[in-house]
Amino acid sequence: MENVQKPKVGAGIKTVSIIELVLMGFMAIGLITSLFITDKIKAISKAAGVPETPTSTIVISLVIALLVIISVILILMKKELGIYMYFIATVANIVYSIVTTGFKPAIILSLILPTLMGIFIWKKKEIFSTETKNIEV
Repeated sequence: MENVQKPKVGAGIKTVSIIELVLMGFMAIGLITSLFITDKIKAISKAAGVPETPTSTIVISLVIALLVIISVILILMKKELGIYMYFIATVANIVYSIVTTGFKPAIILSLILPTLMGIFIWKKKEIFSTETKNIEV
């Protein structure tokens, strides 16, 4: 019997995944919390003179955060679906933020982690490629 080593996800993918999971985890926790205490948040924002954040914005942001969390977990499990979900959710998040708040140069900073993830996935594309999985079988 041959000792076949299964290819591992690289350190770059793991690092970016951990950063994404932590950021999106805190974002999801904050959004869920804000859904439960909307009355208090509305009272505070009214007293401060800040416009209210609609509940639909909170729900859409929560869905995008959960999609990113699920897709990162799938990427760590070496599933190709995770890659597609991750980049679709990332593009949706950027487009939604541009539509709601307008384009700001700070939005370009939100492209750093997805770009790094794309580079690291490209370097380890043999892990995620269905073509190589079919050849191995």
